[in-house]
Amino acid sequence: MRTFPRTGSFNGTRAQTGCMSLELEHYCPKCEEYSEFWKVASTTMHLGQKVKWHCGECDYGFVRIDGEVDTAQSA
Repeated sequence: MRTFPRTGSFNGTRAQTGCMSLELEHYCPKCEEYSEFWKVASTTMHLGQKVKWHCGECDYGFVRIDGEVDTAQSA
């Protein structure tokens, strides 16, 4: 019996390179202390990998794009 690889649009296998964790220790300006942030969204765009992080204690969130652009950093 011949088996076929699963190559459909939604069930294909992808290489998991450069995976990030789902949590991050980061300073939260709203809580005024280091807190655990959770990854709530991730997508690839023309600038690189865009990741949204939210504080587990409050509503504060920030975005990082390929580690270069960070909306949590002050100008």
